[in-house]
Amino acid sequence: MDWMGGYKILIKQRLITEIEIMRERMIVTALEEGMDSHNTIRMSKLLDQLLNELDKLDK
Repeated sequence: MDWMGGYKILIKQRLITEIEIMRERMIVTALEEGMDSHNTIRMSKLLDQLLNELDKLDK
């Protein structure tokens, strides 16, 4: 495997970890503050950005 392939795998693993952490934080925030709270919506948008980055890596 070339170094770019290894780098891509590391980036993908990091994104997956960040996605799981953000998802857990968003769920806790939604339960505490409600689904339509500013913080829940902000976290949802950040989660979408992370998921889009992961999707770009897979293409």
